[in-house]
Amino acid sequence: MPSFKGGISRYVMHKLNNFNIYYTPDVVGKIKKISGKLVNDDYPDGFTRIREKTPAGTRYEHLHKTDTEPNGRLILYFHGGAYIGGLFGFYRDFAEDFYYQAGQPETVYLDYHTAPEYQYPTQLSEALDLWHDLTKRQGYRPENIILGGDSAGANLLLAMMLKLRDDGEPLPLGAFCISAWADMTGNSGTFYFNYGKDIEFGDLKHPVMNQRKKQQLLASDIYCFIGDADRTDPYISPVYGEYHNFPPMMFTVGGDEMLLDDTLTIVDKLRKQNIPVLCEMQPEMFHIYTALRDATPESKYSWNRVLKYIRIMYHIQ
Repeated sequence: MPSFKGGISRYVMHKLNNFNIYYTPDVVGKIKKISGKLVNDDYPDGFTRIREKTPAGTRYEHLHKTDTEPNGRLILYFHGGAYIGGLFGFYRDFAEDFYYQAGQPETVYLDYHTAPEYQYPTQLSEALDLWHDLTKRQGYRPENIILGGDSAGANLLLAMMLKLRDDGEPLPLGAFCISAWADMTGNSGTFYFNYGKDIEFGDLKHPVMNQRKKQQLLASDIYCFIGDADRTDPYISPVYGEYHNFPPMMFTVGGDEMLLDDTLTIVDKLRKQNIPVLCEMQPEMFHIYTALRDATPESKYSWNRVLKYIRIMYHIQ
């Protein structure tokens, strides 16, 4: 059973954030509407926010503690939203927790162009451009950078790391993924078995997934960022990637997610390569519950595990 607050959060998320195609004919419009409502200029007190662009035009935001000398540590974060929703204020609060509880890093957020107007490989190209700008022009050292991302942002994080590794480039010190969206084929077991449990993408009233429903879902606009690309390309579906030479990683995921196996498959691949990996799964929790931070006991626990992972990677007791 989820906690009382966890149960309330499940109810609210189901009422406001269910994107099942049978109840949401215009999923792109709904995501953009929700994202638009959350757009603001708020950021934590005592921090400075700078909106910038790389020389190639990639947009990003940089948050750092005002009047504090940087220590070289950096969290590079990729936001979620099915590649459809934009960067909004909710994410900036992460920077405060990172700073005070995880080694005083600066935080940078990629503000990538969104689908359906911009499709693959736009977002991957922008992520790589920002990585190269930070590590080559701005002088941040890869071994001092930790990547973070939720949902589509975790997809982008994994794709970028695979690309960097494949190109023989340095990888970051580590990375954490919150409810990674990593399989665009719908071939996993939990894509079927959790369809009647997933409060955001499933259908609690008609809980049985079948081939017809699967094909309708895969053809829906929730996957619009793919365009005409191959869904089994590891840079689109990282579950198809190989994970040798990766740094230590952490994953959090909800037990009721249709995407649960996306995380478990990658965790298994990392372990088979003897890569240190932590996997935090809370039963009966929903997509990106961890990102709610203090909203429920489950999210608080998992978020604190993420912060602890960052401290460990930065060798902070």
